[in-house]
Amino acid sequence: MTDIFSFKLITALFAIIIIAGYWIFNFITFYHLTRFGIGTLPKKCAAIFLLGSVGLFSLCTMLFANIDSDSLSRQFEKLGSGSGMFNVSSPIK
Repeated sequence: MTDIFSFKLITALFAIIIIAGYWIFNFITFYHLTRFGIGTLPKKCAAIFLLGSVGLFSLCTMLFANIDSDSLSRQFEKLGSGSGMFNVSSPIK
């Protein structure tokens, strides 16, 4: 059962949901700026917004690809076991 819900799978699904929400938001914003904007200024703003969102998405994708998920999962296990610095039951010395 633990193979089905591994840390990598949950992280990947979470990332896919975040990415889909990000692109849906960008599409709605871009569509409304170009469709309902009067004149050329909203269309120029929409083009700048689109280029910025593509650039931000590319940067986040490159940074996310460099994350070592095994190291990250060990840190979460350390925090979850109570041996980390956020152990509530241990008194402050």
